[in-house]
Formats: sequence, structure tokens, C-alpha cells
Amino acid sequence: MSGVQQRLFRHLPHGRLQVDHDLKNIAAFDDDISDIDTDYPQRSVSMMIGGPPGGGIDILARRLSVAMAAVLGQRVAIDYRLGASGNLAAMAVAQAKPDGYTILLGTRSATLHRTMYPHLQYDFKRDLTPVAMVARMPVGIVIGHRLAARTLREVIQIARDNPGRLNAATLGVGTTNHLVSVLLQDAAGIRFQHIPYMEMSRALTDVVSGKMDLLFTQLAGGISHMNAGSLRAVAVTSNGRVSSLPDVPTIAEEGFPEISADDWFVLLAPRDTHPAVIAKLNLVVSQLFADEELHEAMTTMGYVLPSSPYTPDGLRRALASDNARWTSVLRNYQVNGFQ
Repeated sequence: MSGVQQRLFRHLPHGRLQVDHDLKNIAAFDDDISDIDTDYPQRSVSMMIGGPPGGGIDILARRLSVAMAAVLGQRVAIDYRLGASGNLAAMAVAQAKPDGYTILLGTRSATLHRTMYPHLQYDFKRDLTPVAMVARMPVGIVIGHRLAARTLREVIQIARDNPGRLNAATLGVGTTNHLVSVLLQDAAGIRFQHIPYMEMSRALTDVVSGKMDLLFTQLAGGISHMNAGSLRAVAVTSNGRVSSLPDVPTIAEEGFPEISADDWFVLLAPRDTHPAVIAKLNLVVSQLFADEELHEAMTTMGYVLPSSPYTPDGLRRALASDNARWTSVLRNYQVNGFQ
């Protein structure tokens, strides 16, 4: 049994999950949650994601699914549902049976569908139940060698000298990386040609080859290229510098503190999923990232893990606040999805 399993199974004695001590530093669950039937899961669990292979959510999902499977004793399979900036995956989970066997690893874009994709047949607030905050990740502003710049300020100056000539790749309309690019253009008084990609690998290839000038991306997807020198990060959107890229300044250091913004990854389940299942999944995720080896591996790839766990109710409140901010950005800048 691995170190992760040993630490987690200490909380799973005799087929029952005792959560009292683990949850004493966060808000308490309902009374019936303190004694959870651990028969769940009895078969494999499907974890849906709306991002492409090789992207930040895919890399995280692969790590998370393996670690969760080791603890749950059942396979956690990744199911890719691409389209509508991750909202097709969210809709599929919202419409799934609420038995805990179909869950979503979602990002901010899934909360914005009422503004971006109003025709989709689900409501994030009504049809999905928050389970756990898994990680946050800064957006990296990345360039290849085609662009004769070494800093964000130099990129901005080139854009000013060549209005509308630079092209910028993101992983979809309404994603956090796209919205960061919109905010930067407004703050710096410049304009890029926005090119949304469905596949991270293709976006990276096009920036490395010089077909694209810039890429706004979750760090995990491109960090190996940055470390190899084929791509250069000129800024990250986190509040502080990223430990794995200590020489890359924050966007606030470059003069744009209002654009500081991490993307986030949360685990969600269909509405009416039993509270005991939600509580078990929440505890498993919280304990997984307390493991030092896993924590170090994720941090090296650019993920920022929660300093303390969220309860499902606490996460719901945090998502509601986040949604209000970014819905305002969508409306103010008239960002609309493909209908």
C-alpha cells in the first residue's frame, strides 16, 4: 500500500468513514455525514472534463484520477467531452444520474454558460453540486522565438507599433486565458487577433513554430516547453511568482495588477447526489493533496493547491462570488460564445 493510501485509509476503519476529526477545522456537514457508508463506489467512476488532452485540466485529471482510484478501490476513468469551452462536459454531468458515478472536473468557463451559451440545457447553479476545490493555476502569457521580445512590456510595444497584427492563441472563447487576453488588451490599449484552439498540443506547436505570436494558457500545459527554452513566459497572472518559474514576473509586477487571476479546477456532481457521497469525495480530495510527494509534484507543474479544504457549501459560496465577477467581464467586453 502506498504512503497516500496508508494515510487515507487511516480514516476508513471497518468499512465506515469517520469524518469528525478531519472536518473539525472547516464547517460541519449534516449529522448523517459523520458516519458514511463506504460501499460507494462499487464500480468505476467516470470523471468528465471539457479540456483537450495535454491541457492543464487533462494533466490534473490524470494525476487526480490515479490517486483517487488508489483510495476508492475502483477505476476513475477520464471522459473527454470537448466543446463550448468545457460546457458540454458540464451539461453531460448535470444530466447524468446522481449516483456518484459521473462527476465533473470543471473550470471557471462552466459557470459562465448563462452568458456565453444560453441555449445549453442546464443551469450550473441548479444542476451541479460542488464537491471539492482541487487546485488553482495561473495563466501564463507565452511567446515563441518569432516575436523579438523578452518581456511583456516589449510585447505590448510591438503590438502598439503593429495594431491588430499580432495573433494570440487561447483554448477557447470565454475561458480564463481568453478573458485575461481581453483584459490585457483593454488595459494596455492594444489589439490582438484572437485564435481559439481546441487542442493544447496544436496551439503549442503553432507558437513554437512561429505560426502564432502569443499563447495565453494554463501553465501546466506549456511548462515543459518553457523549461526547455522553446517557449518563453513573459508574465504569469498569479499574485506571487510561481516557484517552478521563479524568473517570470507576475502581471502585477509588469504594471497590470487588475489582471491578476488564477484559473481553478473543482470537482462537481449532479444535483441530488447523496450528501454521504459528496462528503466522501470531498474528504478524499482534501486528504490526497495533503500528501507531500503529490503536493510537490503538482506544485512543480504550476498548480496551486488549497492551503485549507473547502466544504461543499463553502465552495458553492466561493463559486457564486467568482461567477459574479467574471460574468461582469463577459458583459462589459461583449464576449459571446459560438451559438
